[in-house]
Amino acid sequence: MSKLIVYYQEKIVGQLNFDKEERLSFQYDKNWLVFKDRFPLSLALALVEKTHGHLETKSFFENLLPEGEIKDLIEAHGKSSIKSEFGFLQEFGGDCAGAFKILPEKAKIIQSKTPRKELRLEVIFKYLNEKKSLTDVILNKEGGKFSLAGAQDKFPVIFEKNKIYLPLDGSPTTHIIKPHVRYFNSIHDTPYNEYMCMKLAKAVGLNVPKVDIIEGKYPLFIVERFDRIKVKTEILRIHQQDFCQAQGITSLKKYESDGGPSFVNNYNLIKAHSSAPIPDLNQLLNWLIFNLVIGNNDSHSKNLAFLRVEDGIRLAPFYDLLSTSVYKEISQNFAFKVGGQNLWFKLKRRLFDKLSAELGLKEDVLPKIALKLLNDIEKKHPKLVEEFDVRFPEVKTAVTLEKEIKKRVVFLQKIFAV
Repeated sequence: MSKLIVYYQEKIVGQLNFDKEERLSFQYDKNWLVFKDRFPLSLALALVEKTHGHLETKSFFENLLPEGEIKDLIEAHGKSSIKSEFGFLQEFGGDCAGAFKILPEKAKIIQSKTPRKELRLEVIFKYLNEKKSLTDVILNKEGGKFSLAGAQDKFPVIFEKNKIYLPLDGSPTTHIIKPHVRYFNSIHDTPYNEYMCMKLAKAVGLNVPKVDIIEGKYPLFIVERFDRIKVKTEILRIHQQDFCQAQGITSLKKYESDGGPSFVNNYNLIKAHSSAPIPDLNQLLNWLIFNLVIGNNDSHSKNLAFLRVEDGIRLAPFYDLLSTSVYKEISQNFAFKVGGQNLWFKLKRRLFDKLSAELGLKEDVLPKIALKLLNDIEKKHPKLVEEFDVRFPEVKTAVTLEKEIKKRVVFLQKIFAV
């Protein structure tokens, strides 16, 4: 049986096992179970002495890995051993989302000054010009040691004084950089798209991290990590678990249409486990309406997470807010069904009333929340478009988004005004 050790800071949390039948299991360390400040990897991996089996173990660790084409490219250009979840984490588990490091059994926890190198923009642009995946080349050519979940091309960095640094030992990072989406030839403006959607979300009261655009030959979207905090000169990890991990579900079922969590499931998860459920549930309802407004049809359950705080867990800041509906190559079906419907232009008031009943809400609660959000978007969006056009006069993304958002706002206002 092969083993990896899971660490929180310098403390052993437990052991990830991989047997000859290629099955995963996880067991908490006995010292961790009696540690005063102990906490579970996820809600699905309870703090008990027993060995957790394959499916519940996989639901946490598989959700730390890249997906789809990005993972295929990394595997094709790297060692053959990384084709399993265990092998990938053995090679790249030094810096994952959340608080844990996953290292080989005999690896040492490095406490010296972080070995890192500057990653210059011209190097990044060269790889993009060659149409290469940045996740792939940063891991397999530049010496990165990290694992970021999701199907989108991205990599974590330390961003200081407008310089990009890549840790070479899996040390914690401060930001995540995303280039444009590579999947479709017509999609080159996704950094601007996500930047605008995140700025709009912030303007209307959604909890989101700081974002910006690194300008150059290719725009790079950069977002501050909310699962990291800088204390003096040290970067510390904060534990997070996405809503698939929390519910014991692998990334194959992150969409409701694939048998994954529904919006009601996610609402009830917060209701049952958040240490401040009322503000978190309010944020989630605003998140649902906001995604319908911007046309983010990729707003699946892995785009929601819990963040560990002093008194328990809270809904994490929102991320991956992007209008996918402006790209006709991408599915126009919304990630969640509202009263059984996932096409926005077929939504009716009775469907939202049905959703409200499923959530246990009074009929007037969701309309009030929605109308306030829609009115705030109407007021705040034009100024953001003006600011965008001043900063990026050659880029038409803000205008495209404005047209999409306006028609959806008008449509939804009519529904909720009834």
